[in-house]
Amino acid sequence: YYVEKALAPHAEVRRGTIATLLTSPLAVMVVPDGEIVDAAERDRVRQWVEEGGVLLRFAGPRLATRARASDDPLLPVTLRPGTRALGGNLSWGASGHLAPFDPRGPFAGLAPPPEVEVRQQVMAEPTLDLDARTWARLDDGAPLVTGERRGKGWLVLVHTTANAEWGNLALSGLFIDLLRRIVDLAGSVVAT
Repeated sequence: YYVEKALAPHAEVRRGTIATLLTSPLAVMVVPDGEIVDAAERDRVRQWVEEGGVLLRFAGPRLATRARASDDPLLPVTLRPGTRALGGNLSWGASGHLAPFDPRGPFAGLAPPPEVEVRQQVMAEPTLDLDARTWARLDDGAPLVTGERRGKGWLVLVHTTANAEWGNLALSGLFIDLLRRIVDLAGSVVAT
């Protein structure tokens, strides 16, 4: 709902299954808290990304509880199983706020509003190239948006939900700006 509302004024938004969406030209595919289980669909999406598509995924309870989070080839980073809770009982600390964006990254020039809070997120496995794949961070340094170039396209993961379940990012004006920047990565529509 929030993704559709944020993108509708700026881009054509279509809903459907992966198989249906890939039957016509498409620049960006958004997968909110889901995984692409079917191997044939996964291969079609991988090929579409390599030809210039942008696959934008959001975390959520399903992605966090998958038994083999490290085996998903359509994520820009390897994930640790489970989630990190912030700002509540038995949590890691206070709610996470956004750190300033890297001036060389895709969100350069945007200012994170202080009222945006993340209460829960999926965590990336620390790797040597995690910094290079991190586009947005929480103020404690934890990745919030990661991305990786695959062929001519991009894999992008927002490490929190596309709704208000794990924080208020989706309710902010910044959410619209972030999504527009991610859509701009696609450049043009990719036909399959």
